Amino acid sequence: MPPSCRLQSGQGLPISKRRTRPMVKKSGSLLSAAALLLCASPLFAACTGAASTPTPPPASGSGTTAVAGATDAAQPSTNTSSEVKDVTVTLPFQQGGITSLDHAFWTSQLFLSQGVIFEGLYGYDKDLKVVPRVAESATPSADNKVWTIKLRQDKKWSNGDPVTAKDYYAAWMRLMGPELKDAPMWAGMWSNIKNANAFKAGAAKPEEVGLKLVDDYTLEITLIQPNAALINLLCISTSMPINANSLKEHPTDWWDPKNGVYNGPYVVQSWVSGGDIALTRNPNYVGDGIGNVKNIMLRPYQDANSRLQAYENNEIQFTFLEDASQLAYAENVPAMKDNMKSVVNDIMWRGIEYNRAVDPGPLADQRVRQAFALAIDKKTITDNVLAGLGTPADAFSSMPEIASKIKPLSYDVAKAKQLLADAGYPNGQGMPELVFDAPPANDPLMPLIEAVVKMWQDNLGVKVTIQNHEGPAYNTLVWSNFNKDIKPGFAVLGGPMNWFQPTDLLLATGHIWWFMDFKKDGTKHFVEFEDKINAVKNLTAAGDWDALQKRADAVWAKRQTIMETEKDNSWGKLMQTPPTFKENFDLITERFKSAADDAAKLSAYQDAETLVLKEEQDTTKYGDLTENNLKAQRLLIALAEKSMDDAYDTVVPLQQMAIDSAWMVPVYSDKLYYTTDPRLSGIVVNKLSWGGIFQYQYLQWNE
Repeated sequence: MPPSCRLQSGQGLPISKRRTRPMVKKSGSLLSAAALLLCASPLFAACTGAASTPTPPPASGSGTTAVAGATDAAQPSTNTSSEVKDVTVTLPFQQGGITSLDHAFWTSQLFLSQGVIFEGLYGYDKDLKVVPRVAESATPSADNKVWTIKLRQDKKWSNGDPVTAKDYYAAWMRLMGPELKDAPMWAGMWSNIKNANAFKAGAAKPEEVGLKLVDDYTLEITLIQPNAALINLLCISTSMPINANSLKEHPTDWWDPKNGVYNGPYVVQSWVSGGDIALTRNPNYVGDGIGNVKNIMLRPYQDANSRLQAYENNEIQFTFLEDASQLAYAENVPAMKDNMKSVVNDIMWRGIEYNRAVDPGPLADQRVRQAFALAIDKKTITDNVLAGLGTPADAFSSMPEIASKIKPLSYDVAKAKQLLADAGYPNGQGMPELVFDAPPANDPLMPLIEAVVKMWQDNLGVKVTIQNHEGPAYNTLVWSNFNKDIKPGFAVLGGPMNWFQPTDLLLATGHIWWFMDFKKDGTKHFVEFEDKINAVKNLTAAGDWDALQKRADAVWAKRQTIMETEKDNSWGKLMQTPPTFKENFDLITERFKSAADDAAKLSAYQDAETLVLKEEQDTTKYGDLTENNLKAQRLLIALAEKSMDDAYDTVVPLQQMAIDSAWMVPVYSDKLYYTTDPRLSGIVVNKLSWGGIFQYQYLQWNE
């Protein structure tokens, strides 16, 4: 199972945005969608020596950032400014700052890595369209399984080295390699590269991985599963390059600024772990379409009030208006009101999810879940609780291609009560007490949670107790694959896109099919295997190989039965794609038998035991899937093979199934408000996971 995404807090978003997880995970060969109810968001501050009072701009009304979307690559935009302004723009960054600049991991460094200090083969323009950066061309095979990428030959690193295919090859092989065991293979294209998972597990050699260095300026990528939208994954932080010479010289700390070599528009001038990070323009950068700001400072702020105060003190030139009180305040300050803008995030939803308890209790009944969904008055919440910082959402996406075709579970108390009665709980009688797991009591999400709980109690007669958790613990609870030792109930969730892939149009609802919709005790079985897998690392000596071989043979026979059942669809074909479980196990067997010492034998045994346990877990999970979930899994695999333009015919039925399941309930879409200094433009609102603002290379100082 994929690791949980980590949500970030204190990044300066409105009340409805304060807890979004950075990334939606991938499970097995499927892609998952990312997030609790708050997007992380860096804010902007500018200073040019001593702080000066901003010149009030003309009244500008309310502007709107372009809708994020990306399918085919477009040409880069033209140069924004030819003259670099000797100014420093300070960006109030997320609480906790950056603790590492290693872009192999899906951490807060991604605000810098993807396009600012590193530049990918492709990148995002100011409208979040995918455009070529270092790539000259990307050519797929007829079946979209082999991609040939040719690089420009004029790009340079900050030390003057040419940027070549070797730099991408070195970075990508490092991420997929067995030495970097914790690198997230789900965060990008990695699990879909031929033999990459086997390489990570120590069961394949580097030359067997589907990544080839054709020449200094050409890469070839061979995939397990067709991907017509692969270039959209070449924008994200895990796809960034590393200067191959620097990596060879500094294999463990190449990313530390004292050793840093960068190919993006900016370089890291200084960095304090968890604190300030200073950027300055890369004098050797080759490219156009960027802004004119010379220096950027990222500085963590502790809370929304300190950010707003910093804005009023002219220490920063940008701030989100993070709750209803800040929005009302700004509307009475001319310098803020006249420069206020708003945008609805139509590719992210906010709402309620099942809390992923191992035992769902009464929520195992779809009628009960639908009753809770129907008892939420979303318009009252957006009007009175969010005070305009959201718009009601009856679908998981407000994109018209999806939302217009979804039959919602709209507010209907009478129908909700009837469903509850049909499930054996008339007027809530006999319903066990449920829990609403919540963030700390002073969190901005609490008014929303309290309003929903009261609606359930008033409309259904059920008792739901709010259980507050400390921030880090709550973040883990919301995105864990499962939660032990908690009562069944609810949590808040936000469904973002991590990047522009067909499966990410599901906006985190894939978690329903990976972690929630099972037959009785299905989650329990999954958890039991997880415990066994986690215990493998504690082995001190190799076990009985013959016994392990028998288990491997048994689970392979079980897999073959499943493959026969699914042989006529994309899921079954994917299961047959080399290397199969048996091929991987046979390779590790050779390692075990040829091991020169006990340490090598133990390593091979641990890899084999883990491989067998994961296959036992996955084949057991297949038998625990509901019929609805089996249908969803088949659609998920088919969706992953489609282009972005062709994806909607599969996304819509999957989204309808998610709505009907009521394991997750969309409540609203974010309406973001922010205000800026008139001299600062080029702000890119991040509608993707992690939220906030990013792509700082487009900042423009107009003075």
